[in-house]
Amino acid sequence: MMSLSTDPVFEEPEGHNNYTAYGNKCPQFDDIHEQPSLTGTEDCLFLNIFTTVNSTTGRDGSDRLFMLPVLVFIHGGSHVAGSGEVHGVDLLMEKDVIVVTINYRLGEIGFMKDEEHNVTGNYGLKDQLLALQWIQRYIGYFGGDPNRVTVMGHSAGAGDLSHHLYHDRALGLFQGAILLSGSMLAPWALLYEGEECMDNYLQYLNASTLDDLREKSFEEFFLKEVGFRHGFFFSNMLIPCFLPTLEDHLTDRASYFSQSSHQAVRRKTPHPMPILMSETSTEFELMLNQMPGFRMGTNYPNNGCRELKQQIAEIFENISIWMVSEGLEVSRSQFYRKMASMANMHYPIKRLLSEMVQRLDTEQIYYLRFEFDGKFGEYKKKIFSQYADNSVYGAIHGDELGYIFSPYNLNEALGNRSEFRRELSVHIKTVELITNFVKYGNPTPKRSKLFDLVWPPYSESRNQTQYLNIDEEFQVRDFEDQRNIYFMIWRLIYECLYYAQCEALPKLRQLSKSSDLADFLY
Repeated sequence: MMSLSTDPVFEEPEGHNNYTAYGNKCPQFDDIHEQPSLTGTEDCLFLNIFTTVNSTTGRDGSDRLFMLPVLVFIHGGSHVAGSGEVHGVDLLMEKDVIVVTINYRLGEIGFMKDEEHNVTGNYGLKDQLLALQWIQRYIGYFGGDPNRVTVMGHSAGAGDLSHHLYHDRALGLFQGAILLSGSMLAPWALLYEGEECMDNYLQYLNASTLDDLREKSFEEFFLKEVGFRHGFFFSNMLIPCFLPTLEDHLTDRASYFSQSSHQAVRRKTPHPMPILMSETSTEFELMLNQMPGFRMGTNYPNNGCRELKQQIAEIFENISIWMVSEGLEVSRSQFYRKMASMANMHYPIKRLLSEMVQRLDTEQIYYLRFEFDGKFGEYKKKIFSQYADNSVYGAIHGDELGYIFSPYNLNEALGNRSEFRRELSVHIKTVELITNFVKYGNPTPKRSKLFDLVWPPYSESRNQTQYLNIDEEFQVRDFEDQRNIYFMIWRLIYECLYYAQCEALPKLRQLSKSSDLADFLY
């Protein structure tokens, strides 16, 4: 019998058992490998704490100066997969940083919402919040400083972290944030309408009441044989439909949020703290197969007009034809791949960056672009090797993790250092940047043997719009988004989809076949 999703409950710890293994994964359907399978268990809300300090040390230690900064990791996985398991944290710990990775409920049990059955949703987000509260209360016993906690999220985890940055209940739970390839403004970070998703799921389960759901076995609930693959398309990417969603704060005092992320960034100020944001150079672009067009779906506020979707589809079709004819793109499929990556990742991250710097009176927001295409890039070289285009140079979504945590092939690299010389160098330097940020709120507080550069914070008001590009060489570069045709096209469409400001679309449509398009965009 399944226990339906409820808000997480804080329990006092029971003492340690010299743990050396990860806690259970939360239930998830593994369809990456050749034999898809259901893995995990409901008993999955674990924290994994990596510390060099004896866990019997008192909460405050003998001297507060010896308490170490803490890095907390929220994994990605589209809110349906992943866990706190990483390949290792050795280099991070060598830099005197305590590392905590967390699990949170996923998919159906993490983000199901059905008001009729009093299932309010966002349980995965609430799990993350409770984990941060636990860390504040107990990390001192592991030698960690609760006043120097930096949270790092990747992909969906970064989207969730950006939600926490705007949430009142998260205030004071952490003092720094690292957002790796994720933003709460992305089309996969918030579900606007979940009724269709829930209706489809109940149909799959042949359930109509709360009692029906409770009577299902674990295997039935998670549809062991087929998995639940219903979702929505956005730019030809299938996005799972169990996502963070709006709640009614009037009927549920424990609701996580009652306004959309697109409203929040214009109405609220994020919690002030040092923030590091990043993207990889290609994100999803090299992971997508041939794309004949751009499928919009309906997961955005301004979704009621069928004519609007047709208009946007026509704009994309015309521009793709024009760019190929002008020699600006090699194929229409390549145009759609780049546009999909821009819409799903690059633009939402940059938009969140811009919204934050306009409201935060701080010089502590840094931007990173990870380009290095090396053998530690597990996503391109292993996990998605059958999909990724390895003929094109650049890091894909997730590759940077192999240069922050221990890489999946570390033993091979240590046994053949000459062959992995470049990878080991980038790994060491990247960890130095991350741990500097965790310790000081600044990735380059001073010049060192590793870095003969100063990475400046991002500031639009001071016209200081620079970022650090990580390749074999680490370079500070100027942003050039205002000269990126994909960025400028999506900027206009984004305003229409999320804020109903569609005035520019008729002109864009008119010029989409014309050489005057560039002048209009720039």
